[in-house]
Amino acid sequence: MVCVTSGKGGVGKTTTSASLAMGLAERGFRVCAVDFDIGLRNLDLHLGCERRIVFDFVNVIQSECKLHQALIKDRHQPNLFMLAASQTRDKTALTAEGVEQVIEQLRSSFDYIICDSPAGIENGATQAMRHADIALVCTNPELSSVRDSDKMLSIVASKSKRAELNQEPVQPYLLITRYHPDRVAMDRHFPLTLTLTLNLTMTLTLTRTRTLADPSPSPNHGQHARRR
Repeated sequence: MVCVTSGKGGVGKTTTSASLAMGLAERGFRVCAVDFDIGLRNLDLHLGCERRIVFDFVNVIQSECKLHQALIKDRHQPNLFMLAASQTRDKTALTAEGVEQVIEQLRSSFDYIICDSPAGIENGATQAMRHADIALVCTNPELSSVRDSDKMLSIVASKSKRAELNQEPVQPYLLITRYHPDRVAMDRHFPLTLTLTLNLTMTLTLTRTRTLADPSPSPNHGQHARRR
């Protein structure tokens, strides 16, 4: 399970979630994109299925429908499904027990679960982070956004289910959006500022990218013993 999160809003989480989900699906993986932003959903717009939503995440948690009834299959990519957030319910509708049950059902059917988390540390965000195997933290190259992303990384490391069970820690990745090399080249202090601000346990190199999946799916990708 991949949690796409951030401390600051407007840094590209939903765009990243939709792009990552589609990219993995096009490589042959079964993918479910889940919108955790209760009351402010937007993932459905990015995936072009806003008019096809009948049931949502909260409906499943409250046993108002079955999970398969709420999943929306992409019309152009058969490997991609989406579970929409409720647009009318309160954020407290995401209960810890309900979310865990839904995630476990999804793990048994999909190779990857991409969770589009709301910004910050409200209930939807913490519920998404709790079950993550991989945390993709989005940030902009500005101090307030970078500082918030540092905080999010520490929360993911300490509040996840993996941390509670003393398992292998969540794998953290940092995605810098709106990054313009020409502008950075004009500011000789930028790399130093970013390095001093981020207190990460991994090496941060702006020009290096790390992939979340092998470019080619396994011949038995539908039977993965360990699903993300």
